[in-house]
Amino acid sequence: MPAPDLPPLPSIEPADRTVGVILHPRMVDPAALAGSITIVIDNLRASVTIAAALHAGAVAVHPCLTVEDARAQSALLQSQGMPRSNILLGGERGGRLIDGFDLDNSPAKYTTERVAGRTLVFTTTNGTAALLHAAGSGVVLVGSLANVAAVTDAVAEDPRPVYLLCAGTRDAVTLDDCLAAGAFADALIRRGRQFVADDSALLCRSAYLASMAQAEGLFQSMLSSRGGRNLLQIGLEADVEFCSRCDHLPVVPRFYAQERIIRLQDQRG
Repeated sequence: MPAPDLPPLPSIEPADRTVGVILHPRMVDPAALAGSITIVIDNLRASVTIAAALHAGAVAVHPCLTVEDARAQSALLQSQGMPRSNILLGGERGGRLIDGFDLDNSPAKYTTERVAGRTLVFTTTNGTAALLHAAGSGVVLVGSLANVAAVTDAVAEDPRPVYLLCAGTRDAVTLDDCLAAGAFADALIRRGRQFVADDSALLCRSAYLASMAQAEGLFQSMLSSRGGRNLLQIGLEADVEFCSRCDHLPVVPRFYAQERIIRLQDQRG
Protein backbone atom coordinates (compact mmCIF):
# COMPACT_ATOMS: atom_id res chain seq x y z
CA MET A 1 0.00 0.00 0.00
CA PRO A 2 1.34 3.50 -0.77
CA ALA A 3 1.27 6.27 1.78
CA PRO A 4 -2.32 7.53 2.22
CA ASP A 5 -1.32 11.22 2.06
CA LEU A 6 0.29 11.14 -1.39
CA PRO A 7 -0.86 13.78 -3.87
CA PRO A 8 -2.55 12.46 -7.02
CA LEU A 9 -0.35 11.40 -9.88
CA PRO A 10 0.12 13.99 -12.60
CA SER A 11 -2.19 13.35 -15.51
CA ILE A 12 -0.61 11.68 -18.50
CA GLU A 13 -2.40 12.03 -21.79
CA PRO A 14 -2.72 8.57 -23.35
CA ALA A 15 -0.63 8.26 -26.47
CA ASP A 16 -1.91 6.62 -29.60
CA ARG A 17 -0.83 3.06 -30.36
CA THR A 18 0.12 2.05 -26.83
CA VAL A 19 0.74 -1.40 -25.42
CA GLY A 20 0.38 -2.46 -21.80
CA VAL A 21 0.40 -5.69 -19.79
CA ILE A 22 -2.12 -6.60 -17.11
CA LEU A 23 -0.45 -9.27 -15.03
CA HIS A 24 -3.67 -10.88 -13.76
CA PRO A 25 -7.40 -10.35 -14.42
CA ARG A 26 -7.96 -9.30 -10.81
CA MET A 27 -5.76 -6.25 -11.52
CA VAL A 28 -8.20 -4.68 -13.97
CA ASP A 29 -11.84 -3.68 -13.87
CA PRO A 30 -13.42 -5.10 -17.03
CA ALA A 31 -14.92 -1.67 -17.74
CA ALA A 32 -11.41 -0.23 -18.09
CA LEU A 33 -10.86 -2.41 -21.18
CA ALA A 34 -13.78 -0.93 -23.11
CA GLY A 35 -12.72 0.27 -26.54
CA SER A 36 -9.32 -1.41 -26.39
CA ILE A 37 -7.86 -4.46 -28.08
CA THR A 38 -7.28 -7.11 -25.42
CA ILE A 39 -5.06 -10.10 -26.16
CA VAL A 40 -5.81 -12.78 -23.58
CA ILE A 41 -2.82 -14.99 -22.76
CA ASP A 42 -2.92 -18.34 -20.99
CA ASN A 43 0.25 -19.81 -22.46
CA LEU A 44 0.09 -23.01 -20.38
CA ARG A 45 -2.19 -24.05 -21.97
CA ALA A 46 -5.62 -22.72 -22.94
CA SER A 47 -4.50 -20.08 -25.45
CA VAL A 48 -2.35 -22.62 -27.29
CA THR A 49 -5.09 -25.27 -27.23
CA ILE A 50 -7.65 -22.85 -28.68
CA ALA A 51 -5.20 -21.87 -31.44
CA ALA A 52 -4.37 -25.52 -32.11
CA ALA A 53 -8.04 -26.49 -32.38
CA LEU A 54 -8.86 -23.70 -34.84
CA HIS A 55 -5.66 -24.31 -36.83
CA ALA A 56 -6.69 -27.97 -37.12
CA GLY A 57 -10.09 -27.07 -38.54
CA ALA A 58 -12.44 -26.76 -35.58
CA VAL A 59 -15.45 -24.65 -36.56
CA ALA A 60 -15.57 -22.64 -33.35
CA VAL A 61 -14.83 -22.67 -29.62
CA HIS A 62 -17.39 -21.87 -26.92
CA PRO A 63 -15.47 -20.75 -23.79
CA CYS A 64 -17.32 -21.60 -20.56
CA LEU A 65 -16.63 -20.54 -17.00
CA THR A 66 -17.60 -23.77 -15.23
CA VAL A 67 -17.92 -27.46 -15.99
CA GLU A 68 -21.68 -27.24 -15.60
CA ASP A 69 -21.77 -24.27 -17.99
CA ALA A 70 -19.92 -26.39 -20.56
CA ARG A 71 -22.34 -29.29 -20.19
CA ALA A 72 -25.26 -26.90 -20.48
CA GLN A 73 -23.79 -25.33 -23.62
CA SER A 74 -23.35 -28.77 -25.19
CA ALA A 75 -26.98 -29.58 -24.38
CA LEU A 76 -28.13 -26.27 -25.86
CA LEU A 77 -26.26 -26.89 -29.11
CA GLN A 78 -27.85 -30.32 -29.33
CA SER A 79 -31.31 -28.87 -28.70
CA GLN A 80 -30.66 -26.52 -31.62
CA GLY A 81 -30.03 -29.48 -33.91
CA MET A 82 -26.28 -30.04 -33.69
CA PRO A 83 -25.46 -33.76 -33.39
CA ARG A 84 -23.49 -34.75 -30.28
CA SER A 85 -20.88 -36.26 -32.61
CA ASN A 86 -20.14 -32.74 -33.92
CA ILE A 87 -19.50 -31.41 -30.40
CA LEU A 88 -16.31 -31.90 -28.43
CA LEU A 89 -16.23 -31.16 -24.72
CA GLY A 90 -12.69 -30.08 -23.86
CA GLY A 91 -10.77 -28.62 -20.96
CA GLU A 92 -9.36 -29.42 -17.56
CA ARG A 93 -9.59 -29.01 -13.85
CA GLY A 94 -6.32 -29.27 -11.94
CA GLY A 95 -4.61 -29.93 -15.26
CA ARG A 96 -6.48 -33.18 -15.85
CA LEU A 97 -9.32 -34.43 -18.06
CA ILE A 98 -12.77 -33.64 -16.72
CA ASP A 99 -14.99 -36.65 -16.15
CA GLY A 100 -17.22 -37.22 -19.17
CA PHE A 101 -15.28 -34.83 -21.44
CA ASP A 102 -13.84 -35.83 -24.80
CA LEU A 103 -10.48 -34.04 -24.57
CA ASP A 104 -8.29 -32.49 -21.92
CA ASN A 105 -6.23 -29.30 -22.33
CA SER A 106 -3.22 -30.85 -24.12
CA PRO A 107 -2.96 -28.87 -27.38
CA ALA A 108 -1.19 -31.63 -29.31
CA LYS A 109 -4.33 -33.76 -28.99
CA TYR A 110 -6.37 -31.26 -30.97
CA THR A 111 -5.44 -32.73 -34.33
CA THR A 112 -7.16 -32.37 -37.68
CA GLU A 113 -8.42 -35.95 -37.40
CA ARG A 114 -9.98 -35.22 -34.02
CA VAL A 115 -11.41 -31.72 -34.34
CA ALA A 116 -11.88 -30.73 -38.01
CA GLY A 117 -15.47 -29.72 -38.69
CA ARG A 118 -16.44 -29.97 -35.02
CA THR A 119 -17.43 -27.38 -32.44
CA LEU A 120 -15.47 -27.25 -29.19
CA VAL A 121 -17.11 -26.45 -25.87
CA PHE A 122 -14.21 -25.57 -23.61
CA THR A 123 -13.51 -24.75 -19.97
CA THR A 124 -10.20 -24.43 -18.13
CA THR A 125 -9.04 -23.33 -14.72
CA ASN A 126 -7.79 -19.88 -15.74
CA GLY A 127 -7.87 -19.18 -19.47
CA THR A 128 -11.58 -19.24 -20.21
CA ALA A 129 -12.27 -17.14 -17.10
CA ALA A 130 -9.80 -14.51 -18.35
CA LEU A 131 -11.50 -14.46 -21.76
CA LEU A 132 -14.90 -13.87 -20.19
CA HIS A 133 -13.38 -11.16 -17.96
CA ALA A 134 -12.24 -9.31 -21.10
CA ALA A 135 -15.56 -9.62 -22.93
CA GLY A 136 -16.28 -5.87 -22.75
CA SER A 137 -13.20 -4.94 -24.76
CA GLY A 138 -13.55 -3.54 -28.26
CA VAL A 139 -11.76 -6.59 -29.65
CA VAL A 140 -10.70 -9.74 -27.77
CA LEU A 141 -8.04 -11.97 -29.32
CA VAL A 142 -6.41 -15.14 -27.98
CA GLY A 143 -2.61 -14.96 -27.88
CA SER A 144 0.32 -17.19 -26.99
CA LEU A 145 3.89 -17.82 -28.04
CA ALA A 146 2.43 -20.09 -30.72
CA ASN A 147 0.84 -17.20 -32.64
CA VAL A 148 2.74 -14.02 -31.74
CA ALA A 149 3.48 -13.01 -35.34
CA ALA A 150 -0.04 -13.64 -36.63
CA VAL A 151 -1.77 -11.74 -33.82
CA THR A 152 0.79 -8.91 -33.96
CA ASP A 153 0.15 -8.51 -37.68
CA ALA A 154 -3.58 -8.35 -36.99
CA VAL A 155 -3.31 -5.41 -34.55
CA ALA A 156 -0.11 -3.63 -35.59
CA GLU A 157 -1.78 -0.80 -37.54
CA ASP A 158 -4.84 -0.38 -35.33
CA PRO A 159 -4.66 2.92 -33.41
CA ARG A 160 -6.50 1.59 -30.37
CA PRO A 161 -4.55 0.71 -27.21
CA VAL A 162 -3.53 -2.93 -26.89
CA TYR A 163 -3.63 -4.67 -23.51
CA LEU A 164 -2.01 -8.05 -22.95
CA LEU A 165 -4.11 -9.74 -20.27
CA CYS A 166 -2.33 -12.59 -18.49
CA ALA A 167 -4.61 -15.29 -17.11
CA GLY A 168 -2.35 -16.27 -14.20
CA THR A 169 -2.78 -19.38 -12.08
CA ARG A 170 -5.73 -19.02 -9.74
CA ASP A 171 -5.00 -15.73 -7.91
CA ALA A 172 -1.27 -15.62 -8.69
CA VAL A 173 0.78 -13.94 -11.41
CA THR A 174 2.73 -16.53 -13.42
CA LEU A 175 5.98 -16.31 -15.38
CA ASP A 176 4.66 -18.48 -18.22
CA ASP A 177 2.06 -15.88 -19.18
CA CYS A 178 4.47 -13.01 -18.57
CA LEU A 179 7.01 -14.46 -21.01
CA ALA A 180 4.39 -14.68 -23.74
CA ALA A 181 3.20 -11.16 -22.93
CA GLY A 182 6.81 -10.03 -23.20
CA ALA A 183 7.07 -11.58 -26.66
CA PHE A 184 4.01 -9.62 -27.76
CA ALA A 185 5.25 -6.42 -26.12
CA ASP A 186 8.59 -6.77 -27.92
CA ALA A 187 6.92 -7.41 -31.27
CA LEU A 188 4.51 -4.50 -30.88
CA ILE A 189 7.18 -2.05 -29.72
CA ARG A 190 9.19 -2.99 -32.80
CA ARG A 191 6.10 -2.17 -34.87
CA GLY A 192 5.96 1.35 -33.48
CA ARG A 193 3.80 1.12 -30.37
CA GLN A 194 4.68 2.82 -27.09
CA PHE A 195 4.61 1.49 -23.55
CA VAL A 196 1.90 2.76 -21.23
CA ALA A 197 3.07 4.47 -18.04
CA ASP A 198 2.87 1.25 -15.99
CA ASP A 199 6.09 -0.82 -16.14
CA SER A 200 4.49 -4.26 -16.43
CA ALA A 201 5.02 -4.46 -20.19
CA LEU A 202 8.63 -3.35 -19.82
CA LEU A 203 9.23 -6.00 -17.15
CA CYS A 204 7.65 -8.75 -19.25
CA ARG A 205 9.61 -7.73 -22.31
CA SER A 206 12.85 -7.75 -20.30
CA ALA A 207 12.08 -11.25 -18.98
CA TYR A 208 11.31 -12.51 -22.48
CA LEU A 209 14.49 -11.06 -24.02
CA ALA A 210 16.62 -12.40 -21.16
CA SER A 211 15.12 -15.86 -21.65
CA MET A 212 15.72 -15.75 -25.39
CA ALA A 213 19.36 -14.81 -24.78
CA GLN A 214 20.01 -17.93 -22.69
CA ALA A 215 21.17 -21.18 -24.26
CA GLU A 216 18.24 -23.11 -22.81
CA GLY A 217 15.75 -20.52 -24.10
CA LEU A 218 12.04 -20.30 -23.53
CA PHE A 219 11.46 -23.99 -22.84
CA GLN A 220 13.58 -24.01 -19.69
CA SER A 221 12.05 -20.74 -18.54
CA MET A 222 8.59 -22.18 -19.05
CA LEU A 223 9.54 -25.33 -17.13
CA SER A 224 10.69 -23.19 -14.21
CA SER A 225 7.45 -21.19 -14.09
CA ARG A 226 4.59 -22.00 -11.75
CA GLY A 227 2.49 -23.32 -14.60
CA GLY A 228 5.41 -25.36 -15.91
CA ARG A 229 6.12 -26.87 -12.51
CA ASN A 230 2.45 -27.77 -12.13
CA LEU A 231 2.45 -29.60 -15.46
CA LEU A 232 5.71 -31.38 -14.68
CA GLN A 233 4.18 -32.75 -11.50
CA ILE A 234 1.47 -34.51 -13.50
CA GLY A 235 3.77 -35.76 -16.26
CA LEU A 236 2.96 -33.19 -18.94
CA GLU A 237 6.44 -31.91 -19.86
CA ALA A 238 5.57 -32.48 -23.54
CA ASP A 239 2.79 -29.91 -23.25
CA VAL A 240 5.24 -27.35 -21.88
CA GLU A 241 7.54 -27.99 -24.84
CA PHE A 242 4.63 -27.66 -27.30
CA CYS A 243 3.55 -24.37 -25.71
CA SER A 244 7.12 -22.99 -25.74
CA ARG A 245 7.41 -23.07 -29.54
CA CYS A 246 7.06 -19.72 -31.24
CA ASP A 247 4.76 -19.09 -34.20
CA HIS A 248 3.92 -22.67 -35.13
CA LEU A 249 0.15 -21.99 -35.07
CA PRO A 250 -0.25 -18.94 -37.36
CA VAL A 251 -3.91 -18.15 -36.61
CA VAL A 252 -5.79 -15.26 -35.02
CA PRO A 253 -8.56 -16.54 -32.73
CA ARG A 254 -11.10 -13.85 -31.95
CA PHE A 255 -13.68 -13.97 -29.17
CA TYR A 256 -17.00 -12.57 -30.37
CA ALA A 257 -18.38 -11.68 -26.97
CA GLN A 258 -22.02 -11.12 -27.91
CA GLU A 259 -22.19 -14.66 -29.27
CA ARG A 260 -19.79 -16.05 -26.63
CA ILE A 261 -17.87 -17.82 -29.37
CA ILE A 262 -14.29 -17.88 -30.67
CA ARG A 263 -13.63 -18.14 -34.39
CA LEU A 264 -10.72 -17.30 -36.64
CA GLN A 265 -10.77 -13.56 -37.22
CA ASP A 266 -10.37 -13.87 -40.98
CA GLN A 267 -13.71 -15.67 -41.12
CA ARG A 268 -15.61 -12.75 -39.64
CA GLY A 269 -13.38 -9.66 -39.89
